[in-house]
Amino acid sequence: MILFRFHGFTLIELLVALAIAALLLTIGVPAFGNLIDRTRMDADASELLRSLRYARQEAVRTNQTITIAPLAERDWNQGWVIFIDNNHNGELDADETILRAFEGVGRSDIRANTPLSRYVRYNALGQSQLLNGGFQAGTFRFCPHDLTQPGVVMVVNRVGRVRVSREVIGWGYCEG
Repeated sequence: MILFRFHGFTLIELLVALAIAALLLTIGVPAFGNLIDRTRMDADASELLRSLRYARQEAVRTNQTITIAPLAERDWNQGWVIFIDNNHNGELDADETILRAFEGVGRSDIRANTPLSRYVRYNALGQSQLLNGGFQAGTFRFCPHDLTQPGVVMVVNRVGRVRVSREVIGWGYCEG
């Protein structure tokens, strides 16, 4: 006579395994969400940084005024366009040449302070410049979904260079 021996898990072993899995998911899922948020912010910040550097480089290379402006009125989240600003008004007009465009996907919450809210304009020397000829400097902030986590801060200085840092951004900059 052949006896079969069945090997399996007891109900208690299964319940312990489920409890451990639930504990790991409870700890891991929020951390994973923050990781995804940070990765999306970094990708969008890198894209804007590349665009700003490209616009500055093209202004110097072509000896022309190059402007980068949001696609939507004062909303950098929808994307931006880099163009040769022939009439020096900071806005893309029908007769102006588009060099590059980036269509945003709404993944990041990009906030620009007033000097950068409508455009960033580079003159032939590679300096950021307001429409009235004064120097243009300001800050882009990439706000995380969880405001206790660090965001990305991108500062355009008076000569057009961009500095990027990761820091916790104040509630006042990301709310509203």
